[in-house]
Amino acid sequence: MARRRKRSKKWIYWLVFLVLVAAAVTVCYFVWDGYFRKKDEDESGVDNSSNSSVIVDEGGKGGIEKPVEENKLPEKEEVKQYEGEDPNKLDKLTGAVTYVDKVGDNLVIRVNIDQYLSGGSCEIVLKNGADVYNEVVNIIDSAATSTCEGFNVPLAGLPSGKTQIIIYLSAEEKVGEIRGEIEL
Repeated sequence: MARRRKRSKKWIYWLVFLVLVAAAVTVCYFVWDGYFRKKDEDESGVDNSSNSSVIVDEGGKGGIEKPVEENKLPEKEEVKQYEGEDPNKLDKLTGAVTYVDKVGDNLVIRVNIDQYLSGGSCEIVLKNGADVYNEVVNIIDSAATSTCEGFNVPLAGLPSGKTQIIIYLSAEEKVGEIRGEIEL
């Protein structure tokens, strides 16, 4: 009896594998190219594709063509340099209450001082008809401004109602006052 020889079909598997790899590489190329082309257009603000379309008037009066601009990006506004007075040269200290909120059992108050100060003190006075709270903390310097160390006032000792926040600043032979208000 003659032995039948089996034909190897490995070449079919290799051919299918190569076709799948080629298809995957092609898909990856188009996805990659589309992603980075869009990113480059967004960064440069220029679209390399056609920037205009043509609208044809089909009202029966001869086909008037009008070019229309698409993807027109608004021009960037020019940033204006602050031309006001240097706050470090003022005769008094100025600033603002930047944060006031009830956090847990405390009233948290944060202040920003417009001048750069390397030391000094902040005194907070809370008033609800009469003085209800008083505390003194140090001034902390920052890059171009300063701040008070921060006030964490226990809510237990404060009456409810509209409360005025007055912060007295003193540093480098200058004084100032910052005011705010909160409803407790």
